Amino acid sequence: MASRTKQGSAFKSRKRERGVTILIVAISLMAILAMSALAIDIVSLYVTEGDAQRTADAAALAGAKTFVSSGFTSGQLGDPTSGGAQSLACNGSTGFADLEAQAVANRNPIAGVAATTVTTSCTWAASNPQITVSVQRTGLPSFFARIWGGGSATVTRTAKAEAYNPSGQSVPIQVHSVKPWLIPNCDPPCASGGLFFDSSYNLVGNGSTFIGREILLTRIIPGTPPAPLTLPLPPAPTPLNGQYYSIDFPIDPPTPSCPSTSAASCSSLFTGGPHAPYRQNIACSSTFQFSCGQTIGAGGLTVHAISGVNAGTRSGIDCLIHADAPGFASLGQDTINQSAVGTPVTVAGGYNNPNPALASATSVSRSDSVVTVPVYNGSDLCPAGACTQTNALGVIGFLQLGIQYMETGTSVIHAVILNAAGCNPANSGTAVSGGQVSPIPVRLIQ
Repeated sequence: MASRTKQGSAFKSRKRERGVTILIVAISLMAILAMSALAIDIVSLYVTEGDAQRTADAAALAGAKTFVSSGFTSGQLGDPTSGGAQSLACNGSTGFADLEAQAVANRNPIAGVAATTVTTSCTWAASNPQITVSVQRTGLPSFFARIWGGGSATVTRTAKAEAYNPSGQSVPIQVHSVKPWLIPNCDPPCASGGLFFDSSYNLVGNGSTFIGREILLTRIIPGTPPAPLTLPLPPAPTPLNGQYYSIDFPIDPPTPSCPSTSAASCSSLFTGGPHAPYRQNIACSSTFQFSCGQTIGAGGLTVHAISGVNAGTRSGIDCLIHADAPGFASLGQDTINQSAVGTPVTVAGGYNNPNPALASATSVSRSDSVVTVPVYNGSDLCPAGACTQTNALGVIGFLQLGIQYMETGTSVIHAVILNAAGCNPANSGTAVSGGQVSPIPVRLIQ
């Protein structure tokens, strides 16, 4: 009897516990769902923060690049230490760097939508202006947190970038993808007092006399010393008249980056001949390292003394700029658009641009037509026609040029001077590596 009573009590107890398991499962599911929802919202927030940082980085780099393309770092806007030039470059709202940073930020969405606010500010350290860009995206939706009363979120990210012109500074520079045209600075024997760099390797006249100007470069015939330049310079937009020596340096090793032979005007790129390395150094991106003080002559850069090099120059240029044929512009190459002094030179994509998306773009940030060339002090490298003269001072700076075209039947190269950087070969210090096509590097620093 007692046994039956105990069994009945146990049964009644279990009966009262019915549904407890379901309640526990329900509570557990609620907790799991809550944690899952929180995890989804957190992951979404992290992804959005990544978008915001990439947007800030891109905007800061674009702003710093505008310091270069506007000519600010080369003095085109005036003395870079003056308030007027600095205000034109960056004033927190309407400066060249401000506007470019804002435009790039707006083209890079954060969680699918443009940044709510973009703020810019600049600091002016010696020779390396810096721009700070802050982007903010408000009203970010939460997918599940709002069920428990959570509201929208806000994400803010900041980046800082700088441009650096080492002219006259205590560090040398090194540049890749330099083209084989040696430009005289026209110090003695050029009797005009110099054009690009003074005796301290600083820009002459803050660069305002030549940055952004078209220049017509004519090959120096061996045995003829560099001709004096006429000062004062002609008023804009009259082109400057300059000269160049065609030079030899190794095309490899290491292996250069070259266009396909199926590209416009590139079918003869690897056909050989006495000017093959020279032609390829024009059309390809050579990894040969140029640096301040590089010797010209014996044991260094060699000047062409043989005839017929103009044909190699022309075919190399047509391949480089993707032109269908030699001659004037509008043959498929990108267009270098000059503008008012101080306004950044823009580049419009040509129909042969290797990137189809840029073939009709009105403004591209990179172009194969933009190149770097070395500058030396201007002495006669081929007296009496023998190009055996050694110039121990060597390379004293670099110019960045936008190549337009080479004239048919002549050696004249039409180009626009975009930037300049002088470097004292006597200086010692850590080398500054320029961009592939520019001696003025741009980098993120924060």
